[in-house]
Order: sequence, then structure tokens, then C-alpha cells
Amino acid sequence: MTRVEIIPVGGVPEVRGGDDLASLLATALEPFGVRDGDVLCISTKVVSKALGLVVAPDQREAAITASTARTVARRRHTRVVTSVVQIPSGPVMAAAGVDSSNAPEGPLLLPEDPDACAAELHRELTAALGVRLGVVLTDTSSRVWRVGVGDIALGAAGVASLEDLRGGTDRSGRPLTVTVRNLADELAAAADLVKGKADGVPLALVRGVAGAVASGDESVPARELSRTGSDDWFRRPSLESVWTALGLSAEQEPIARMSPEEDRVRIARAVEVALLPRPGGGSPRATAAVAGAHRIVVTPAGDSWQDGLEAGALAERLRTALGAESIAAPLPAVQVQIQAPDQQEDRP
Repeated sequence: MTRVEIIPVGGVPEVRGGDDLASLLATALEPFGVRDGDVLCISTKVVSKALGLVVAPDQREAAITASTARTVARRRHTRVVTSVVQIPSGPVMAAAGVDSSNAPEGPLLLPEDPDACAAELHRELTAALGVRLGVVLTDTSSRVWRVGVGDIALGAAGVASLEDLRGGTDRSGRPLTVTVRNLADELAAAADLVKGKADGVPLALVRGVAGAVASGDESVPARELSRTGSDDWFRRPSLESVWTALGLSAEQEPIARMSPEEDRVRIARAVEVALLPRPGGGSPRATAAVAGAHRIVVTPAGDSWQDGLEAGALAERLRTALGAESIAAPLPAVQVQIQAPDQQEDRP
């Protein structure tokens, strides 16, 4: 049975801009007798500090925008709006990974190319310590379908980040056809058990993981661990996906709350979305208004058949927007009725 050790490495001083990070880490590692096959898991935050990636607090939002490759979603919590975005190196992160915790000089940006930073540290630490090792740069993130956060690999060098088990068999002899193990993320999460968030330990040594250290083509950078493009099954949440299909631009999209919202709030948002200008056209000529707890009345601009078509199109946009609101948390049935401008009685 394999024995794995996860060792916290203390003695790393507070890192500042311009520091020789590899030298500081090598000095801290000396008492631990680093061996061939060890993996060094380093908090990306100390790399950001050494690179001087500090921004003024009042420039935080601008820094998030500048670090965004693609906006996935925005959510409101009390008065704070959090942007969940894809960063240039591939991962999807809250606030583009811009973080103020354990950052006495101000919010810190993530390195633009974490794999390049990992590769540089790998070269320098290999030379300084004289052993065959791997380097993983770690940061905290959440996962689709899971509550809470854990550390993932943002950068990797000298590590077999992916272990492809396809073509093998399980203990029962069944063929493995889809299993690819994300070893780099497992190493990052394991290291976080001893690094912690408040203990001031930015470095951990993971020892005893067979096959973790690799070289040449077997070394897989962390950018290969992010699903992007057509491989990204969760490119946007349900609300934003439907809003995109309805033609809303990122600037037009409302901001939903993180916490559960009342039905009336969600219905009102659906009306707001449906009434926004459509792609390739202006604002709908028909109007829509909430009339009662679960009823929306659409009123054509006039009596012509074109006005009727406009009202019908708006009603369908409303039903689609209401459907988007119902995916995550079902809404009671909401009636969408078209009412002629001069009619007092509703008609379906």
C-alpha cells in the first residue's frame, strides 16, 4: 500500500515585490531534505507578491475587468456584486482571482501565465536542490455541483497533471474507457490540508505519490486542465444561457442574487428581460405589465395585424424568460395574456 506524506513547510518570510522567490523557498526547504519524486505545492499568492502584482483597492473592479477573458455570471450578495469569469489561463474564478486576503499591501492579481511561473520556479528549485521534483501553483476555487471551496492547480511544471487510465481495467476486470484522473488538482487539494488559509504557510511538500513527477511530454501544464470551448458543458448558468439566446448583451443582463429570491422579483425580472431591445431591432412596440401575483398582461401598440404579431412575439419572449427563471427554482404557473388596447376583458 502506498504511503503519502503531506508536509507543511514553515519558515517562508513575508514575500514582497522583487524578492527572489525561488531562493526563499529553497532556504525554507533545506531542513526537509527534499527527495526525488517530491511535489512542491506553492500558493500562487506568494508568486503574485514576488511579481509585485498589487493593485490599489479603488482599482480592484478595473483590475477584475482587465483580467477577464469571458464573463460567466454576475451575482449580488447584499450590496456586493461578484463577477464569475474565465481568466486568460483558462480557469473560471470568482472576481478573476483578485484577492485581498493575506495581502497587506493591497489586492493581488493572479499571474497572467501561471504555467510559465511554475516552469521558472521548477528550473530554479531543481538547480538549487539537486533533485527531480514537480511544482504546482495552487489557488482556491469552487467546483460545479459542489458546495464550498478547495485548492486547484493554476500552474504546473514537471508534473504528470493528468493520469490517463483509459485502456486499463478496474479490479473486476471491466475496461476503463473514460477515466482520466486530474492528479494536479488532487495534489493541490491535499497540500491545502496542511497549508490552510490563515496559518501563513504558503508551501507544502507532497511525498510518495508514484508517477507524480514527470519530464518532457509527460509533464502536463495546468492550462490543459480547464474545459474550454466546445468541451465546456457549463459555459454559463441557466439564467444567463437563456438571456444569451434571447440576444441580451453582457451589459444588458440583470444581476440575480446569490440567495433565493421571491417569485415577484423573478417574475419582474423576466418582464424586464423580455422588454429589452431585441438583436437587430428596436424595443418591442407592445407593452407588458404584471397584473396580479402570477399574471402578466401584454398590450399591443395598436389594432393592426403587425401590432398583433409584435404582441405575440413579446408574449413568447416573456414565456422564455419565465422559463429561464424556473430552471433553478420552479415558479408557479404564470399566465401571459394578450389584451387589446381598447378591451376591458382579458383574452387568451
